[in-house]
Amino acid sequence: MTTKSTTTGTNSPTAAPASASSWGKPVAVLALGSFAMGTDSFVLAGILPQIAGGLHVSTGEAGQTITAFALTYGLAAPFLAVLTSRLPRKPLLAVALALFVLANLASAAAPDLPLLLVARVVAGLGAALYTPNASAAAAALAGPAARGRALSVILGGLTVGTVFGVPVGTAIGQHVSWEASLVFVAAVGALALLGVLVVLPGLPIPPAIPLAQRFAVLANRRVVTMVVFMLLASGASIMVYTYTATVLAEIAGIHGTALAAALLAWGFGGIFGSFGSGFLTDRLGAARTLTCAVALLIVTLALLTVCTSLVPVIIVMALNGAAGWAVATPNNHRLTELVPTLPSVVISFNSSGIYLGQALGAALGGILVDHDISARALCLTGVGIAVVAGVVHALIPRQVPEPRN
Repeated sequence: MTTKSTTTGTNSPTAAPASASSWGKPVAVLALGSFAMGTDSFVLAGILPQIAGGLHVSTGEAGQTITAFALTYGLAAPFLAVLTSRLPRKPLLAVALALFVLANLASAAAPDLPLLLVARVVAGLGAALYTPNASAAAAALAGPAARGRALSVILGGLTVGTVFGVPVGTAIGQHVSWEASLVFVAAVGALALLGVLVVLPGLPIPPAIPLAQRFAVLANRRVVTMVVFMLLASGASIMVYTYTATVLAEIAGIHGTALAAALLAWGFGGIFGSFGSGFLTDRLGAARTLTCAVALLIVTLALLTVCTSLVPVIIVMALNGAAGWAVATPNNHRLTELVPTLPSVVISFNSSGIYLGQALGAALGGILVDHDISARALCLTGVGIAVVAGVVHALIPRQVPEPRN
């Protein structure tokens, strides 16, 4: 998720089209790539038991495939932004998608867990190249007035991937094989690659920003606190979601088709959360939107501990998905308001916060699951982390935006 003039996007305000008819189509194409990333990021949660059984490892060990992807993204994104800062944006996005596709094919062919982890690292590199640049390009194409909506469209691509890609991939994994699920993900990525090559216009290369200047924004305590908030909120959500199959099986006796339905509900909720958060941010402001999202995340994680049948599980999963996906866009928005001269930089840190949170959440969840923690205790651990995220959010002082040069 990123913003800057095209890395990044484009650094010129005059380059951004004013009307939705101008930016809608290319932003939709960028969101198709996000769809592929969303499918890849979350389909593994639905097929962890199949991966564990196929590779003869524990569920917690299989969950580290999600950690490998997310950790690679979170750590690599800022450095890749510097290394690729002088490359044309459209070819860079295409290369990122191509790398992502090949990595998923390699994941499907991995004969053991170590090689699968290596392939997931490579897939994480592809995502780290693609997602920040796609978000930044979308924000630049849309312009300041529609920035929240454009960012929410890119994030919406991720959630649409969870709605349509994850249940399909989960069903493939349960009825064919987990390897077939990853081949499906590669096919989605290849379609996104074709769309980028055909539809996306050429984008100007932004001025190079040295690594030291990028990390200098971390001297701003508000930036650091906002990224920490994002890490905690993401970690709370993904720690429980990663082990959804285990949680719902233990608490509600949900498996198979019912599990796919629960994941579908989570994804549909995520669509409303990601798209809706953009509109709410443009109208109510980022802080209020985030307060509502974190409160809903806490409540729904707690409610999962008492949902023992399919209907309430579906409802709570939908609300939980909405809450989890409603956080990133307003946090991106307030970061770019705080440091408008380096939007791609601060948003790349926010993206790192999201994926590092996912990595830590999946890793912690895997450790707890392997130590036989109950599903209810796992959900309550997520509640605790989400409460800490809420406290961090409440402590962030009202920001005074950095003046533009």
